[in-house]
Amino acid sequence: MYVIFCRIQKERERSPAIAIEIGDVLPENVIVEILSWLPVKALLQFKTVCKSWYGIISSHDFIFKHLKNYYDHNDDDNHCLLAHYGISNAELELHEFFVDEPPTVLAGQVLDEVPIYSSNVCGPCDGIYYLFRYDRALWNPAINEVKILPPIITKPNLPSNRTYLPPEVCGFGYDTVTQDYKVVVLKGYCCEDDEVTLPSSVLIYSFRKDSWRYWGDLTQYYPLPQNDCYINVNGCFYWLNRGNSESIISFNMTTDAIQENIQVPAYESRDDVEPHINNTLAVYDDSLAFLIVREHEKRLDIWNWNGGLWTKKFTMVTTTTIRRPIGHWKKNKFIIESADYGLFLCDPTTQEIRDLALLMGRWCYGVFAYKESLLSIKDSNKWGHHKRTEKDADHV
Repeated sequence: MYVIFCRIQKERERSPAIAIEIGDVLPENVIVEILSWLPVKALLQFKTVCKSWYGIISSHDFIFKHLKNYYDHNDDDNHCLLAHYGISNAELELHEFFVDEPPTVLAGQVLDEVPIYSSNVCGPCDGIYYLFRYDRALWNPAINEVKILPPIITKPNLPSNRTYLPPEVCGFGYDTVTQDYKVVVLKGYCCEDDEVTLPSSVLIYSFRKDSWRYWGDLTQYYPLPQNDCYINVNGCFYWLNRGNSESIISFNMTTDAIQENIQVPAYESRDDVEPHINNTLAVYDDSLAFLIVREHEKRLDIWNWNGGLWTKKFTMVTTTTIRRPIGHWKKNKFIIESADYGLFLCDPTTQEIRDLALLMGRWCYGVFAYKESLLSIKDSNKWGHHKRTEKDADHV
């Protein structure tokens, strides 16, 4: 930990001197190109170099150029992750940690600037996270900005004896057609006797309009737990229906299209022998993945979904009892939680599993990539239209 932070501190101390030297000898277009490949913390320092640099770094054109150059193509940014732990009903901890290659040692610290306590986390998309539970907000921790979202709307003409179920599932991503960030929420209903009969509703938030709208209802109610991993595959989000008959629900951020009852892989389940099977959705090879954790056998099966067909990719047997995968790492690795709440890095290709040395002794809600961006979320009306393709958008 000490070596990592010393290295970062030295780079920060050298940044202003380097910036002045570059500014003296290079034309503006070259300066813009160089700056667009630098991390956010350095750019925030460079704003104080001179007025022209402040104008460059603050411009929307530069922000989106930086998003394309540094954010999308800098693998080193993925060395920083956030681990989300709840410490009480009123508080939340986010641990920021760095991993060097080979990822054998993890060094972490508590991230102090968490804007809303007791929140769940979804993301990131372009460096922005969606926070939700009692309140809802968008958050860019790199520039310390938070935007509280308006109250979520309810289903029109909802019977008076019906209320929303507290659990809900969500997705947060980017619409490449309208250049808009969206939140999609799927919620069910309950009545006074707790019988659930009405279909789940779909509600969509638009960042540009800063408002929610009612999309409609699914064909039925689905017991959909929140994803353990952030799943954004080409602008589509997926949730696993863990009802009597397993299936998958998807939502397309660009077309607003819902697909119900996507079939899961035809995997073998022996409940009499394997009472602890935990199925989870994830991303592998830039496509939807279905992970089957068999605690009894200390085994992880990985299936990929391409062209509407499931293909079994790997079977991995570990020496550690795996409870569930809770995050992604670059090069198709997974971050998994063990039975004693430890975090491990799992590489199905090499069949390696490595301890990340962060043992909090309690449930981890998720592990997320910490990706820096300059995108401001304070005022959507000031945004220009900047085309980003699905290839540019997050798949982490």
